[in-house]
Amino acid sequence: MSKNYFVLAVSAALALVGGIACNKSSEGGMTGTNNSFKMSAPTLPVTLKQGDKQTVTLTLDRGSGFQQTVKLDAQPPKGLKVEFDKSTVKASDAKEVSMSITADKDTALGDHVIKVTAKPDTGAETTLDVNVKISAVK
Repeated sequence: MSKNYFVLAVSAALALVGGIACNKSSEGGMTGTNNSFKMSAPTLPVTLKQGDKQTVTLTLDRGSGFQQTVKLDAQPPKGLKVEFDKSTVKASDAKEVSMSITADKDTALGDHVIKVTAKPDTGAETTLDVNVKISAVK
């Protein structure tokens, strides 16, 4: 492969990874303005064995004018439990929030989706899907 084709192939691969490596919500708050925000989560599924617990980081990306408190809520499927280190995120708080996911010992194997909702004081709420893959204990 010539050097030019190699550079082109690497560039295309990086662009593809960059395009899919971001699990972000739609805008919340006052959408289309700097008074809005988005949530982001890990792109790859959280992999858990039945009975295990794992913590992931969610990020609130605030627009320059967004100074509202955001309340977080999660709707896990049967067999999964979710806890936030803080379910109310003030404008003065860090943008990262820890979310612990615990799988029951009898959680169904396979792929699951946790719906996380972020609701600001005013304006539109937004949701984000956090994918979880459950495997058997060996």
